[in-house]
Amino acid sequence: MNYPSQIHRSSKSRLSEKQLEYNRINDVVVEFINTQSETKDAEFLWLEVIKKGYKMSITSFYSRLKKLVEAGLIVKVHVANNKFVYKPTRY
Repeated sequence: MNYPSQIHRSSKSRLSEKQLEYNRINDVVVEFINTQSETKDAEFLWLEVIKKGYKMSITSFYSRLKKLVEAGLIVKVHVANNKFVYKPTRY
């Protein structure tokens, strides 16, 4: 999911650099999940995003995962007591 640099929020305003960065991180998360053959938990995914050079707290990352699930880009699966993993929607 590549977001063009000219995305418009309203008739005359453009996305800020911070908003574009937010979209890039979402792309990294979804792309990583889509390339995995096995489901991964949130902490593993967060560490992979950190390895790619993006800085964010684990709390922010959980919020982002929640929004991606709500948008239907990834699926959250309950596997054990308070244990969830994420997988692509293509399954």
